[in-house]
Amino acid sequence: MKKIFTNVLLVGFLVFISAILYGHSVQASDSFTYASANGWWSTPSGYDVNNVGSRMVSGDFNGDGKADVATFYDYGNGASRIHVFTSTGSSFDYSSSGWWSTPSGYTASRIAAVVAGDFNGDGKDDIAAIYDYGGGQKRIHVFISTGKSFSYTDSNGWWSTPSGYTASRITGALAGDFNGDGKDDIATMYDYGNSETRIHVFTSTGSSFNYSGPSGWWSSTGYDSNRVKGRIVAGDFNGDGKTDIAAMYDYGNTASRIHVFTSTGSSFNYSGPNGWWSTPSGYDANKVTGRLVAGDFNGDKKADIAAMYDYGNTASRIHVFTSTGSSFSYTNSNGWWGVSSGYDANRVTGRVVAGDFNGDGSADIAAFYDYGNTASRIHVFTSNAVPTPNKGAQLVAYARTFIGVPYVWGGTDPSGFDCSGLVMYCYAHFGVNLPHYTGDQVKYGTVVTNLQPGDLLFFGSTSDPYHVAIYSGNGYMIEAPKTGETVHETPIRSYSIAKRIFN
Repeated sequence: MKKIFTNVLLVGFLVFISAILYGHSVQASDSFTYASANGWWSTPSGYDVNNVGSRMVSGDFNGDGKADVATFYDYGNGASRIHVFTSTGSSFDYSSSGWWSTPSGYTASRIAAVVAGDFNGDGKDDIAAIYDYGGGQKRIHVFISTGKSFSYTDSNGWWSTPSGYTASRITGALAGDFNGDGKDDIATMYDYGNSETRIHVFTSTGSSFNYSGPSGWWSSTGYDSNRVKGRIVAGDFNGDGKTDIAAMYDYGNTASRIHVFTSTGSSFNYSGPNGWWSTPSGYDANKVTGRLVAGDFNGDKKADIAAMYDYGNTASRIHVFTSTGSSFSYTNSNGWWGVSSGYDANRVTGRVVAGDFNGDGSADIAAFYDYGNTASRIHVFTSNAVPTPNKGAQLVAYARTFIGVPYVWGGTDPSGFDCSGLVMYCYAHFGVNLPHYTGDQVKYGTVVTNLQPGDLLFFGSTSDPYHVAIYSGNGYMIEAPKTGETVHETPIRSYSIAKRIFN
């Protein structure tokens, strides 16, 4: 074990050397920074990642605007816990007691897949587990985040079937807002055998899942889903506000293609066998199995794909396929990060996730590394991309100039604002004319759960709210609160619905 630790401690130096050898700077915008082999969290013993398997997800579980990491840990004999590693922006805070636990009765090894998403639309990410009861019986259990724990109140799940759904036929399970209603859903790629494949979708109502039926949102009799297993991801690749699906297909002999299934809101459009990216040779898809993730790595508001490629003999690189909205651009085979030795990609297989862990607006990568003998570390590769400036961020900066202005009921100018007056005035500055009434403002924009600066947060009834605020980022909002107070920036509270005006 000492040798393993010694080798990995060299990685920080090797990153610099490999950047020179590969001909690109580690400070370039199209790169990841791997600051330390010590990681954002580590333990010399006592955490066996083999008891996590591939049950690792990322999401903003505490609602502070930074992505966190969660693992479903199997203690054996039906004892299980969900551990959460909450991001501080530069490290992870961990409590061994977990956010949810049971001493018996829940066998983690029976979970066919774990996904994370905001299933109830409250602004905090939750966890869903597809649980295999055997004999084709399945249930989707949902663990709702309170911001500091998970609430699991119904073993019947948000969806269940007594028979007919075989866990081994699920070649991929994903979470995302596939219908664009502001609540995350679940999609599974299901193998019917003989190259027949369908994508089933379970749309969230906020308290249950509606199953689209066995026909699915897409089906084919000529698509072998086993050729994409371990290489299926979800993200908004075309930037239209609905989550899509991408899969790296292995054609054999190092020929690979990335197929994309774009969501219409009620079905998937398949890009065709040529895909959004392809190569006739030279890219072995099996070298990235269990290490393919999606996120907005270049900060342009469209999801990209990153793949940690195993070159053998502890040589690894992270390749990035950036989305143009209709294809993927893969221009740097050296990758956004790489080492010629010292990082064994096989030690993180199944435990690589993406999220904005430092809250800078661009997605990063986290990998749970197995050092052996229950020693583990979570390595983070932060993106150096500078997010594309957007009107939302500009609006927030403008709204901040009014901090300290007194609340005046009915106020619509800098002499005094009420809540909707502040929103109306700020948006008018950017050419968007909103009415001066919260109940009318809520009728505008698109419902969202992945908050971005400039989004509007409404409080009370979703159809006739009593208050509105501007989300300013990192878990904060700007509001004109009430009589006797002034416009201020404050941590967000529990809201009923969020709307995005700038698309």
